[in-house]
Amino acid sequence: MRITKHFVTVGMRRVHYLRAGSGPAVALLHASPCSTKVMRPLMALWAERFTIFAFDTPGFGLSDRLPIAAPTVEDFADALAETLAALGVEQVATYGRHTGASIAVEFAARHPARTAMALADGFAIFPKRYTDAQLQAYLEPIVPAWDGGHLLHLWFRYRDQHVFWPWNNQTPAARADTDVPVPDFLHRGVVELLEAGDDYRIGYAAPFRHRELGVLDDLEVPVCFGNRPGDSMMLTHHLYPERAWTAVLPREFAAASLAERAILEKHPARGTVPPAPRCAPLPGRSTTNFVDIDGAQVLVRSVGDAGGADTPLLLIHHAPGSTVLYESFLAQAGREHPVLAFDLPGHGESDPLPGNPQDVGTWADVAEKVLARLGVAQVRLRGHNGGAAVAVELAHRLGARALEVTLDAPFFLADADRARFASGYAPEVTPTWDGSHWLRAWHHLRDAELWWPWFERTRGNARATARIDPAELTLRVREAMKQPTSYESAWRANVGYAWRERLAGLRVPLRLAAAA
Repeated sequence: MRITKHFVTVGMRRVHYLRAGSGPAVALLHASPCSTKVMRPLMALWAERFTIFAFDTPGFGLSDRLPIAAPTVEDFADALAETLAALGVEQVATYGRHTGASIAVEFAARHPARTAMALADGFAIFPKRYTDAQLQAYLEPIVPAWDGGHLLHLWFRYRDQHVFWPWNNQTPAARADTDVPVPDFLHRGVVELLEAGDDYRIGYAAPFRHRELGVLDDLEVPVCFGNRPGDSMMLTHHLYPERAWTAVLPREFAAASLAERAILEKHPARGTVPPAPRCAPLPGRSTTNFVDIDGAQVLVRSVGDAGGADTPLLLIHHAPGSTVLYESFLAQAGREHPVLAFDLPGHGESDPLPGNPQDVGTWADVAEKVLARLGVAQVRLRGHNGGAAVAVELAHRLGARALEVTLDAPFFLADADRARFASGYAPEVTPTWDGSHWLRAWHHLRDAELWWPWFERTRGNARATARIDPAELTLRVREAMKQPTSYESAWRANVGYAWRERLAGLRVPLRLAAAA
């Protein structure tokens, strides 16, 4: 069953969600500080019976924050109602885990006509209310550090969330009754923390301030409160009154998921589910949509009407990386003419192609197909750093349809430099148990700002300027590490491009932009 990614505009904010399956609608709401990524295994099991929507909670994943300083669970429940209205979904069954469970139940209380039922997996109950000081200690700020130490701290902070409860009470009495997740799971969690940034504390704090079981008095629709062995909220299962519908679920994921699916089947949502709408533009920012290219969903950002009379500019980003790092450029350039950009396959939010090929020719092929899908006849090209090679290669394919090519700080290597880089173009960044791959990526990108080449750290190779602001570098590392399997191979493609030969045969006006 295919899971597809979408954006929808809700008022003045943008919501990212996943969709799969057919049948009655079910809305999945993730725990904090996660995103819809964590819901994919569940969607795969449920999509044969339901139309599944998994939403990034406002402020997490790729969804915008709510315009509220300290949103409550009630605010998040109302935001869900607004999102469903924007999608044209009449009624849903809701499923939520931890923070998502609080939102799912509160949605049922506040919007009973829109709710067939709610299933809470680990509904947040705190026998003793957290004080402000305790909550502040639990929800540590994320402060980028010059040495990348915050990345390693986030790794172990997220890991210990599965080792102790609460994670910052690292005593034998607080040991969790569960296994430590595999490195790929923990890597995803760090990416999600970095996506939310320091604002992760805003949404995460909401269930700690919720009315908890006080919501029971306002429920008019069926709500099942499930708990499972190994989960922190299993410790509160005895606190439910007899009138509450409760269920003890199996410990193992697959068995628990099937049991939960059977519960949801008791009260299916009514109404038909319409097709996904396109994301509507918002002022001052790019519009995000996905297009299908060779079985992969490719994220496309646009400003203005790329299919209109004015020839658009296509920006091709550096890889590894993504287009989100160019948002300010897109907004500024979009004031003068339409602008397009897309995440290269296997980078940012674009799916990898089958086999995940990472080479300039493949990237140029995808770019040509994106333009065709969008109905763009002629285009001006701009490639930044490694993306400059893709712009050149695409210009060869487009011929007269490419009106000009701008090379912005191209990653140009002469033959001698290519030989030097051949054995040192990038470190190994496959997720490891100790999180050290994050530091390798951090210092690779940081050292590339300090020396050229990055692996020859001598006085003579020191660069005159260096973009090493910790906050900016954190964004760059986050985007480069969203799909770490593409990291090394993307750099290898950048190093191996035959610049001299490909430029010699180019028959398109060429511009060189100042290094940036």
